[in-house]
Amino acid sequence: MAMSVRAIAGALAVFALGVARPAVGAPEMAPPGPLAPLPPAAPDSAAAAPDPLRVFVMTMGPGDHPFFRFGHNAIWIRDQAALTDKVYNFGTFKFDSPRLIFDFLGGRLNYWLSVSPLARVVGEYRRENRSITIQELNLTAEEKAALQAALEVNARPENRLYKYDYFLDNCSTRVRDAVDRVVGGQLHAAARQPGRMTLRQHALRMTAQPLWLYLALDIVLGPQVDRPIDQWGEMFLPEELARGLGAASVARTRTVDFTLADLTIVKRPSTSKEPLVSGQVEIVHADRPPPLVAPPAFGTRFAAVGVLVGLVFAGLGTAARRSRAARVFVGLLTAVWGLVIGFLGWFLIYAWAFTDHVVAHRNQNILPCAPWAIALVVFGVGVAMGRPGATRKAFALAAAAVGAALIACALKVGIVAHQENGVLIAFFLPAWLGIAAALLQLRYATALGTSRL
Repeated sequence: MAMSVRAIAGALAVFALGVARPAVGAPEMAPPGPLAPLPPAAPDSAAAAPDPLRVFVMTMGPGDHPFFRFGHNAIWIRDQAALTDKVYNFGTFKFDSPRLIFDFLGGRLNYWLSVSPLARVVGEYRRENRSITIQELNLTAEEKAALQAALEVNARPENRLYKYDYFLDNCSTRVRDAVDRVVGGQLHAAARQPGRMTLRQHALRMTAQPLWLYLALDIVLGPQVDRPIDQWGEMFLPEELARGLGAASVARTRTVDFTLADLTIVKRPSTSKEPLVSGQVEIVHADRPPPLVAPPAFGTRFAAVGVLVGLVFAGLGTAARRSRAARVFVGLLTAVWGLVIGFLGWFLIYAWAFTDHVVAHRNQNILPCAPWAIALVVFGVGVAMGRPGATRKAFALAAAAVGAALIACALKVGIVAHQENGVLIAFFLPAWLGIAAALLQLRYATALGTSRL
């Protein structure tokens, strides 16, 4: 059970913390090496004087720790008049808060917008061997000033807190929304095309390793993350936001001189489309492989492991009809299985009924992870001790779990919201069948008096 607790807690923590950075009190320090050269500033022909502001979206790559697997991003504003480089980070949380675990488990964790010097941010990510790519935004002087003012107001203590949501309100979506507001909704309009993947597929491709993390996420996520989404929804991931920014264009209206037939010059407005990103460069390079472009195809392997587990149980059940040691082994394995799977089932019920983790609500994995399996902890010990009543009850519970797994298969026809859990069913169904077969053999042996119980 300890492994299950760690896996489930880690799965939720990856989303709650994975695209964020804890509040730290480290002193400001310069990066240990020079930055890559920035893209040249785009000329602002509409301004009477050079614009002192430059605005960049920073995209940080994944890190080693499971909490950092999704990457991160922030807004960097260089004020060449005030000689400041401020990084606005929506992913700050208080790691040492006494309520951290309670708020996290309940889905009520608060994050806030913090402001840090550029040197400190770059130094942290360089030490963690995480890449930083910057994209300079092609904004007018008015838009840059408006964005800077909005971020300064948002960073005030009375305004900076917000309730974190894995997919709908995180460090990436906050950056996305801030940019979209200053360009009048044009980023959102450009991102209405269908997305490449669902939220689940994006989450699983970013957490393919370690396997326990992949499994825990796949189990804890419900059908809400399997709905089709557009590119706007995909921007919950920092790298997808960077992709969307690079592909977006904005309409710009400028005054152009027109010469009429009588050589009179008339000034008229002219509207054209311009790229939202005027330049992009990687300023910190990480020596690590990039994330997978698609989630791993584990279906065949999971099914094979499930069949293997079922065959092991069924084989031990056959041997247990004549061997006390095999019977004890079957009983203890059944108890351990019931402890782990029953805990998972009850945790999924808790996440649905008592937390604000909406991505875990209506989770159909409750069926193959049968909550009543927790009773096998007691009845499995009874099986090991050779008690006929415990064997009958353990078989009834396993048979009910087989039925629940079959119901999970039936839900694939579209009676309820579709959930991508076929890989998990492919594991659990043959495993439960094997457990039921083993207990059935022991039940008949006990009833006929042919076993050495």
